[in-house]
Amino acid sequence: MLSIHMLCGSSTPILRHPICVRTTAHGLYVLRRGISTSIIRSNNAHVNTAPVEFQSNRSIRNMLSNKEKALEMAIRCTDDITDPEENSTTKTVAANVSLPFEVKPLDASARKLQRKKHKAAQPVTFKSIKKQVVDPYVQLTKPRLTILVMLSAICSYALSPNAASVSQLLSLTVGTTLCSGAANAINMGREPEFDRQMTRTQTRPVVTGLVTSKQAFEFASIIGSIGVSTLYIGVNPLVAALGAANIGLYAWTYTSLKRKHIINTWIGAIVGAIPPLMGWAAASSLTDPGAWCLASLLYAWQFPHFNALSHNIKNEYKNAGYVMTAWKNPKLNARVALRYSLLMFPLCIGLAYFGVTDPFYAIDSSIANAWLAYWAFKFYWQQRKNYTKAILENKELFNKGMHQSNIFARKTMLTSVMQLPAVLLLAIFHKKDRWKWLFNKDAKLKPV
Repeated sequence: MLSIHMLCGSSTPILRHPICVRTTAHGLYVLRRGISTSIIRSNNAHVNTAPVEFQSNRSIRNMLSNKEKALEMAIRCTDDITDPEENSTTKTVAANVSLPFEVKPLDASARKLQRKKHKAAQPVTFKSIKKQVVDPYVQLTKPRLTILVMLSAICSYALSPNAASVSQLLSLTVGTTLCSGAANAINMGREPEFDRQMTRTQTRPVVTGLVTSKQAFEFASIIGSIGVSTLYIGVNPLVAALGAANIGLYAWTYTSLKRKHIINTWIGAIVGAIPPLMGWAAASSLTDPGAWCLASLLYAWQFPHFNALSHNIKNEYKNAGYVMTAWKNPKLNARVALRYSLLMFPLCIGLAYFGVTDPFYAIDSSIANAWLAYWAFKFYWQQRKNYTKAILENKELFNKGMHQSNIFARKTMLTSVMQLPAVLLLAIFHKKDRWKWLFNKDAKLKPV
């Protein structure tokens, strides 16, 4: 049994009564309660089988009185309700008489005016303002990503060898947050047509129409200017320059490359490495190798996190027009994730070697890094097996292997979310000379 809705690809409701179709050697039988069976001979004609529901508001007897006409209607279904002979004087649109249903045309301008009046009639409350104004603009900044960027800058500032200043810390926090929010707002403003095609991005404010692209750009220019100015005045010109450069790198270079080449992931990783440099440069010199170890740590972390995340939604990226390693080269995607998860071992050891942390950090951090590397290896090894010749030739084995790699990719992504905070917090805990006062009673407590 097939539903009659499989005879047409339009989403316009057309059939009110329940109907079913039975395929036999003689053709298609269209059945309805209280109506005799009629035959629509297919004559090798193509019938659209898109699953769309229909409801009738005309007699099924009239529609099926002529078999050839009924078949033509089934193939011809359309959402075009305009009459070829539109009355140019009255500018009214008559229902197309050849359609198997009656159509009531709607005036788009009238509907728009009606919605506007309805919106104006709604009472203005704090809740409505928050929902229609505040929340969309907060979403433009990608708050979770922005918080992660801000925390990476603060952790780097806390690990720098020079003493911390409260005013500098507040300026760094506010400036970095605003710069990150500006870059994300520009990114959303540039990609509504592409974001609309992905499940994870189709509820973004520019996609849903709560904010226009122009409004997103205006908002980004305001908070970006305030952010860079705050860094310039409250921290120093170098940090302000890094913040401004990061906005351009993310909002323009990375966003443009996403639809052109897989190198966009490596550019995006540089964007993630700049905030630690900003935090370090706020109080110390960037000539210190510890600063670059910390920035490289954030750079390396991007790959096991994003490559694993993109693996399970690679088809969405592909359909939306984003060129990602996850679907362009699946084996490379998993291999890069493993490669950079292993790179985090020497980078954490480097922090201890260059005197940013005490020697025990090399041991503690290795536990967290091993946890991430384990799942990254499982992900890589499964992908390596999936794309061997023997597995590729067996569809059943390939599907089972892909199911396993999906699980390993998800575990890698979730582990990365916990591993990065663990590594950064351990670094702060093991900062050099932090616990010296416990072992030297004569030593005076110094600010760290």
